[in-house]
Amino acid sequence: MLFIISLLSCNKEPEPELEPCELYATGIYNDTIPGETPKKFWPCMNTEDLVEAGSYNFPALYMLMGGCCGLQSGYDLCRNKYSWFTELENREDALEYLIAKYALIDTVNYDMELLPIEWGGYKFYTYNLEVFLAQEAFLSGATDEQRLELLDELFEKQEVRKGEPGDYFVEGPTFTMGRVMYYNNYQPLIDSMEQNFEIKTLVELGSLSIGSEEDRQAQISVFDLANKFINELKMKSE
Repeated sequence: MLFIISLLSCNKEPEPELEPCELYATGIYNDTIPGETPKKFWPCMNTEDLVEAGSYNFPALYMLMGGCCGLQSGYDLCRNKYSWFTELENREDALEYLIAKYALIDTVNYDMELLPIEWGGYKFYTYNLEVFLAQEAFLSGATDEQRLELLDELFEKQEVRKGEPGDYFVEGPTFTMGRVMYYNNYQPLIDSMEQNFEIKTLVELGSLSIGSEEDRQAQISVFDLANKFINELKMKSE
């Protein structure tokens, strides 16, 4: 009898392995912060947690310095290397959580003295998130309310920088402001791009050095256009 029971036990088929999202749904990582969850489970996360996980693991060196010609090429390099970039791009609610994460960055809880490539610093999160927030995948479907909220936050972050040049000769807020208007087909910006090479380079490539008077004026022009765009959006909503 014991032999028969033993034989039946040996012939019992093993339980099938759970797929990553099935395993994730069991709550196995409920007590783990999103950024420390193994990357194979990231596609299983809700969008808020995916933004948190990505923010915890920003490839800052690639993003800010790896490209040939500005912030956009750095993003494109990362997009080809890290699958979670496209995963986030495919989330319809991604912009909502990217803006929320950006708004939470402050000068109290984030070290202002650290370089943009140093994890945990104010510049690290602002520059990396500004590059994300400048992408067509997130901005093309933005609502006017989201555009206003984002532009307000960008001006606030720029004010913290006191108008000084960004590290590595890039200005994240100016780049993203330009993209917010560009992906809304704001004609005054498009006209300015056709007339001004510095503005065109900034919007298309995310490249701006304000070491020259021409580049500095290009930055001021983008700020002026953004303020006019904000006023027009507010009038439209009244």
